[in-house]
This record gives sequence, structure tokens and C-alpha cells, in this order.
Amino acid sequence: MTRKIRIAAAQIGAVHLNDERSKTLDRMLKLLDDATSQAAEVVLFPETAFTTCFPRHLINDPERLSSFFEHGDVTNSPTAAPLFERARELGIDISVGFAEATDSGERFNSSVYYHSRSGSILSKYRKVHLPGDFEPFADPEATNQLEKRYFKPGNLGFNAFRVPELASNTEPTFGMMICNDRRWAEAWRSLGLQDVEVVLCGYNTAGFAPHLRGTDADQDPKAAEADAVFHHKLVMQANSYMNATFSVCAARCGMDDGKYSLIGAGCIVDPEGKILAEAKTVEDEIVVADCDLEMCRQGKTRTFDFARHRRIEHYQRITNQTGVIEPPKLSAVGRSDANGVASPTTNGMSEVNGVALRHTRTKKIRILLCNPNATKSMTDNCVKMCEPTLPPDVEVVGFTAPAPAPTAVEGNFDGVMSAAASMRAIQGQQQREGYDAFLVACYSDHALIRMLREEYDVPVIGIMEASLFAARTLGARFGIVATSKRSKVMHEDSVRHYGMDGFCAGVGSCNLGVLDLERKPRPEVLGIMQDVAKQLVGQGAEVLTLGCAGMSDMKAAVEEAVGDDVQVVDGVVAGVHHLSGLVRMGGKTAKGGMYASSSRGRKLRGQEYV
Repeated sequence: MTRKIRIAAAQIGAVHLNDERSKTLDRMLKLLDDATSQAAEVVLFPETAFTTCFPRHLINDPERLSSFFEHGDVTNSPTAAPLFERARELGIDISVGFAEATDSGERFNSSVYYHSRSGSILSKYRKVHLPGDFEPFADPEATNQLEKRYFKPGNLGFNAFRVPELASNTEPTFGMMICNDRRWAEAWRSLGLQDVEVVLCGYNTAGFAPHLRGTDADQDPKAAEADAVFHHKLVMQANSYMNATFSVCAARCGMDDGKYSLIGAGCIVDPEGKILAEAKTVEDEIVVADCDLEMCRQGKTRTFDFARHRRIEHYQRITNQTGVIEPPKLSAVGRSDANGVASPTTNGMSEVNGVALRHTRTKKIRILLCNPNATKSMTDNCVKMCEPTLPPDVEVVGFTAPAPAPTAVEGNFDGVMSAAASMRAIQGQQQREGYDAFLVACYSDHALIRMLREEYDVPVIGIMEASLFAARTLGARFGIVATSKRSKVMHEDSVRHYGMDGFCAGVGSCNLGVLDLERKPRPEVLGIMQDVAKQLVGQGAEVLTLGCAGMSDMKAAVEEAVGDDVQVVDGVVAGVHHLSGLVRMGGKTAKGGMYASSSRGRKLRGQEYV
């Protein structure tokens, strides 16, 4: 028995930012008519097919942004309904991508499969792998990808579904993904494990976008576009083969607004990974192929017979781990022989200084070190200073506040402005990365600390509070080496807030601005800090804390000035190890009182700040 389906990919050429939506819809209707004239039974339209690729633009006007979304049931949306009505008239199934705004105010990059004979949606998919960034690039000429700003990651998973009245009424199994999802093998395998026979994927893929890809900005745009097409076909063909399925992909392509290139190369691939048909232009075009689903059987029953060949006991890392965790360096976990080769012990143990250690943790603790000012060199220096102290399973990732954050935090105004700029950027980054803890690298009772504690349940601490905890543990009285006179007053207030004023021998000012730590001659800065440190010891301080993140690499000079009997605490290092300990304990920020999230209240008021 043959189980053939004629499937079409409806490629859409350039759509400009200010194009009327009715104009784009008319083009889609014509493509649907063209596919019908070629006896197609299913037509796939691209990602966000009804509009331009708007996530490349920073859109701050809520009404303007809303105009790119379909609200409620997409089949009844005034700007999309005519496509579904025409499909029903023609008796042809369609799958189409669109920007979805739910009744609850959530936004997703979505697609649906519409069954024309029943006039119903058989399945909806919401894009899981959102690419790009939350904030735009500083370079105004850069091509942005702000999907993390405008959409939430999909919450429906990768679910295959049956389609009636196709392939000799055998109810073939379809699945959907969108654009960037096609680059993730996990998405394909999730569908493959449901015996998928046809995968539908609409996309908007940039041709030349060096900022997005981290490539050379001087690369020839044509060469960059060729690379993008190669990688696109690579993932479609390889994953079709590895899951023994047909795949169909439809592009939104061409040169939008005379500036933004999108690749074409929409194609239909068979279960052997061979291209059956592909687009020849970057204009509106229909690509059609006959797909005999019986071709899937060979791969599904032999090479990729999952039930016989998969070994899931060895795949746990795929679901238990998000980011990369490198294997421990031999010098860190093993004992070297004369040839420099580590000597592991038995039973999964390693020996350090003659002591056998069992490595039980498989997931790395990832701490986001948040510098709320816009001076990246300070962030880099903080990360650099704490790295030598980290165990193999702890990673510290640096974050620098984007513009318009101040370059230094030297007062309350700077503090509030830096907290707002930081939080807007961190929300997107945390949504993407899922850090285990946050360290706010500003030596103050910074507003960002409470903001993070409200929004997330992972542990959060600032370097000042962490340094004071460490100082109280190591000595009876502590002193703080501060930067400016204002910092001295603010630190004294914060010490009282933390309830530690009874243990504070004093706060000494270096009469320096934060940026002076880098700008002034280093011997001059170190000399001033050493003098202040000696004064604090004279006032009874047994432990000194460095009162600015920018002082992290100056700890040795202060230690030299005060001698071995006085301890010097760097709040960055203290904070990292304080947080990693809490994570190991399974500690979370309590949500029953002060740190209950206020996000629900903001939504109810209609005030979505980020």
C-alpha cells in the first residue's frame, strides 16, 4: 500500500516593516491557490508569516508591538482568518506560524496545524528554543534578534499528532517545530520517539548577521549567506535521516527593508536525508513534492529502531544538565605520576593529597556575577580574581549592566538607575540560562539584591553582606576600606541595617572615586589603601573588608600592609563561596513574606516593566 502525500512549502519573499498586513495576507492567499492548483494536500507557511520579522527591531510602543500579534484564536483573528477560510473552501490543510498573544497576556512564537475538512486546529506548537538576546546590540547597524524580549519559551513541548484523511486514510504522524528548534537534535528526537513521519518547520533565518553569530563583521555577505544556507540544509537533512522522517521547511526570505537579508532554501527532505525539492528564488514560491511515508519504515525498523538500539541509561546528562560542564582537570582531581599522568582510584574516585574523593555532583553550580555598572573591565577583573578559588563544579559567569546604566555606582541615584538597567537585561538572561545563584558585585545594600530576591527563588547576596558575614566569622571586630567620603557614610548606614554596627571598628575613606581605582597610577592607589587599612587596624579591626568590587585585585597589597595577624576579605570571593554553599545545601530564597514576587501584581495593574 502506498501512503503518499503531496506537500507544499509556501515560501514568502521580502516583507517590510511598514507593509500593510492585508498586502502580506493577499500574497499568502495567492500562494495557497498556487499550491492547490498543483494538487497539494498540505501547505506549510513560514514562521511569523503574517508580518515582517519584527523581533529584529526594538519596539517600545506597546500598541505598535501589539499590532504584530494575533490575539485569541488565530483562526478568528481579522488579520489571519481569511487564510483559514480559504483553506477550508479549497479543502487543503495548512500549517502556519504567527506571533501569539494569549488571553492571559503571555506571548509566544507559535504555529498551528489546521485541518480543513473539520475546520479545526489539530495541534498547536510554541517555539521552545528562542535565539538571540533580550537587549539590542549597541551597534545601530547590527541585526538584532530580540525574541527573548518579545516571547516566552514554548510551554507545550514537542508533541506529535495524527492527521486524518491523508495517506490513504492511515492517519500519518506529524510534528511541528519553528526555526531555531531545527538546530537542536533534542527537538527532533522528541518527535522521532513518537514515530513522527513528517516534520513541519517554518523559519526566518538571517543571511548576513555577524553580531548574532559572533562571526567576522568583515566577512563577505554572500559567503555568510552561503554558510547560513549550508547549516540550514545540514540540520534538516541530517535530522531527517537520524529520525527516519520526511521534513518540510518554508522560509520567509529576501531583503527586508533593503537592509535585512533572510535566506531562502525552503525544501522537502526524505527519510534518507535527500532533498526532494527546494526553492530556486528568494521570492514568493511554492515548493512541492510527493512524500511516500512508507519510505520511513526502513530507517525506523533497522538503523534507527529506537526500541532495540537506544541506551537511555547513558543519556541522563542530556536532561540533567543545561550548559557545558568540562571534565575536571587532572591536576585538580588526580595525583600525577612521574610522567604527569593522573592516577585515578577505583569506583569512580580520585585521590587528592592521598585522600580519596567521590565525585557525586553531575550538575555544575552556575553563579551569575552581576556588576550593576557599565564598566566591563571591573566585571572581568572580579571573575578573574575568584576563578583560582573555584572547585571544578562551580562556574562564575560575568554580567555587566548595559547602557543606560552608569559607569560607576557612587550614590543613590546611580544605584537606582543601575538596578533598573541590570534587571531588565538579567531577566532575559536568566530565562535563557537558569543560573543557580546571583552575586551582586557592588559593595553596598544595592537595590538589585532585593529585586532579584523578589523575582527568583535562587540564593542572592551582595558582596558587602557576604564580606561582613565572612568578617564576623573570622574576627571579633572588622573594618571597611571604602572608596569615597560618601561611600563611608553609606557603608556605615548599611552596617547598621545589617545589624552589625556593634562589631564594626570603623569605615575608612580613601577619598577616591570608583573609576579612580583604574585611572589613577596604581602605586598611588595602593599606597592610599594601605594607609587606610593601617588606620583601621589601629582602631581595633581584626578583619578588613575591601569596600568596592574594583578593589578585588588589590587584596594582596592590603595584606602586605597589615601583616599576617589581620585577615583581609574580598567580598567577591566570599560571596561566590557563600552562594555555592547555599546551593549545595539546597537553599532557596523564602517566598512567604518580604521576598514574595510582585510580578503578579504588576500584571494585574497592566504594568509590565520589562
